[in-house]
Order: sequence, then structure tokens, then C-alpha cells
Amino acid sequence: MDNSLNSLFPEGLKSHSQWNFLTFDPLKYIYFNVAFIFIAYPLYWLIAGFFSWELARKSPCKHFSDVLACVRYGFIVFVLGAYSVTFSWNTVISFYIAIFGYALLAELPFARESLPTWPIKFQKPNNSKFLWWYLGSLTIPIILILMGILVTKEHNDRILTKKYIKIKKIIKIINIFKKSNNEINIRTELISSEPRPYLSKTRIHIHHWQIFYVLAFFTRFNHPISQIGGGIVLGIYSQGMIAGNIDPERQGIYGGLYLYTEQPQEDAQGDRIKIF
Repeated sequence: MDNSLNSLFPEGLKSHSQWNFLTFDPLKYIYFNVAFIFIAYPLYWLIAGFFSWELARKSPCKHFSDVLACVRYGFIVFVLGAYSVTFSWNTVISFYIAIFGYALLAELPFARESLPTWPIKFQKPNNSKFLWWYLGSLTIPIILILMGILVTKEHNDRILTKKYIKIKKIIKIINIFKKSNNEINIRTELISSEPRPYLSKTRIHIHHWQIFYVLAFFTRFNHPISQIGGGIVLGIYSQGMIAGNIDPERQGIYGGLYLYTEQPQEDAQGDRIKIF
């Protein structure tokens, strides 16, 4: 008899190979959400509140919004991170050790300024083409960070705008010399003001949950090391998501990769542009 007849879910929903770009198992996805969100979220808040750990102020609506955000982020990492392969009891146990272990570490004064270094090792696959795609995808967060730096430079110094105006001047000079040799016309065309700087300044700030969320995509193998590693990075990522503010409308110690806009007024709260 076909085993798919004994399953509650259509066979087409399942994809278990660690070499596939997308993997999904509906039953494991339910377990994933229950273990890492629906149990972890209220449990962390109860324990953190009891021990007076640092928590962001949240209304019931904000809690509900953050839980939905955790589900959205979780679905992406479950499918692209192959947690239908990696998810196991090793992942669950290491997850809860990591989420509360990192919370204790984050309460130490010296730990508030930097992140601990977690050694992450990858299992080398037999398929070299897969290895290149696998390692090449690590450049995605690097590219996003570089783009954020470029946007910050443009916001603060208008470097792109200055380059654009310089090129535009050169094109105007060429066109003017072609049409006329009149020096007065040339001087008139060349008169232009420098681009005005923005009234505010920006800076890039990367938070720990963003870093470990990216690492969670690279523990996709059915091996105890990958399973434990997946639980560790998911636990630290979840600690930031649960304890802090995911919504970029609020400014605080937790968040993601943001551009913070510092207003010139002392009492003004800066706007933030979320990158991802």
C-alpha cells in the first residue's frame, strides 16, 4: 500500500532532501512553530519577567503582531533552511539552552557591547556545484550591509548626488562647446549649487537576532552537529525577536539591520529605514 495514503497531508507537499533549494514537511512545520514560537514566546516572557531580565514594553496588540512576525520569519527559514531535514530533538533541546543561555549572557554588563563568537562548522557536500551555491549565498547579507553603508554615505555626504552632478556638468560642457564658443554662455551653464545635505544624519546598527537569523539558513544537514547548531542560532535569534521590538517604528536595543536617522533637535525621535 502506498504510504502517502496513511498521511494526513498530500505527498506533493513534502520535500525532504537536504540538497533541494526548498524543503518542506507540513507535520514538522507544525512542530517547529509549536516548539519555537507558541511555547517559547510566552515561556520566555514568564521567565524573563520573573527574573527581571531586559524586555521591551509591549501591548497585547504588539505581542500579537510580533508572534505573527515570528511565524513569517520562521516559515522562510524553515523552507529555505531545510529544517524539515534538520529539525529534531537535538534542535529543540539546543534551542532552549541557547535562548535562555544567551539571555543570561546578555544580562552581563560586558556582554551588552558585543556578541559572543559561536564556532559554526559546515559539512562539505559531495556535490561541488551545490557547495558553490551554498557558500555563495553567504554573500547576500554582506551585499545588503554594503548597500546600507552606501545609502548612509549618500544620506550624510550626498556622494552619489555629487558624482551625478559632476557627470552632468561634463556632459553640459561637451554640448555647449559643440553648439557655441561663447564664453559667457559657458560660464552661465557651469554655475550650479552644490547638493544640499539632509538635515539629519544616519548610522548603521546591526542587532544580534539579525546575524543569527542569517546563520540559521546554513544548518541544513541531517547530522547532530547541524541539528545542534541550528537550535543554537535559532535560539539566539528568537531571544532578540521575543524580548525586543521587531517593528521598526519603535527605537530600542533590539531590532534588525536598520539605518538610524538622527534628527538635529535634541528632543526629536529619529526615523528608521528598515533594510531587512
